Amino acid sequence: MPNGVPPTTVVPGAGWVDLLSRVIVQVGFPVVVAGVLLYYILFRFQANMDMVTSRMAANTEVAAKLIQADAQLLDELKAQTNLLKQMVVQQQPRPQP
Repeated sequence: MPNGVPPTTVVPGAGWVDLLSRVIVQVGFPVVVAGVLLYYILFRFQANMDMVTSRMAANTEVAAKLIQADAQLLDELKAQTNLLKQMVVQQQPRPQP
């Protein structure tokens, strides 16, 4: 061998694939699938739900700010409408006696 490194030998039954297949055979395929789904629900799904709830909270804050801005806009439009009404009343020709 070059550099005096011995060749890699594979021992049957020592890999993770063999271990996994033995576990599947011993407990059954449905139990393994249920375990994987339970892991996903407990850990991955919870992280996704935390992210969704934080985004919903941020959206609620933005919606409140939008409603406040719309209320201010409505107040300004009402004030402008009142001013325009006053200007129209002032510019109407008055009847001559």
